[in-house]
This record gives sequence, structure tokens and C-alpha cells, in this order.
Amino acid sequence: MEEKNNRKSNIQGGRVLPSISYFSVFFAPIIMPVIIWIFADKPTSVHAIKALTYHIFMYVAPIVLVLITSILGNQYLNIQNQLLNIAVYVSAIAIVVLIIWYMIKNLYRGVKVLISEDSYFYP
Repeated sequence: MEEKNNRKSNIQGGRVLPSISYFSVFFAPIIMPVIIWIFADKPTSVHAIKALTYHIFMYVAPIVLVLITSILGNQYLNIQNQLLNIAVYVSAIAIVVLIIWYMIKNLYRGVKVLISEDSYFYP
């Protein structure tokens, strides 16, 4: 009986850390998955690496957006071409949609890991 409770506790621990690495997008975006990746065992560290890549993308994408906007914006001021104006708006909308998509994907994966029956679910 005690061995069964211990096994259940290990399974729940195997669910909580990966889900925290996905949910950490709200409270410790890059630090928490790195800590979990370094100190956790194999299935949990795989989830932490996956969450880390999602977090990095979500914070690199706005920088790319600013660079695209500034480069195309400077060209727009010099040329005043309508096509460049459309390109700036389309790239901004695309990057914002991708950021929202990856935020929802983090939430989905965190919930999926938390409620899955198999504690060693690989992403």
C-alpha cells in the first residue's frame, strides 16, 4: 500500500514540474525552464527544453518585429511606397499572431501534461 502511494506521488511530481515549466511563461519565462532542465530527470527535462524554446521564441519575436518595423519604416520615410507600408503591417500582425499562438500552446501543453495519465509523456 505504501509503495503504491509512493508511486502515485512520483507520478504527480513528474506531472507538476513539466507543467510548471510551460506555465512559467507568466512568472519566470526563461529562468524556470532552465532550472528545471538542469536539475530534473529525463522526461521532465525534455519538457523543460521544449518550454524553453517556446519562451525564447515569444521574447525574440517582438525584437524581430521592432527590427523589421524600423528597417522598413526608414525605407518608407525615404521612399513613401505603399507596398512597404503594407509589408510592415502584415509582418506586425503575423508576429503578434505567432506570439499569441505560442502562448496558447504553452497553456495547452501545461494542462495536457498535468492531466495526462502517463507521467512520461514526451512532447
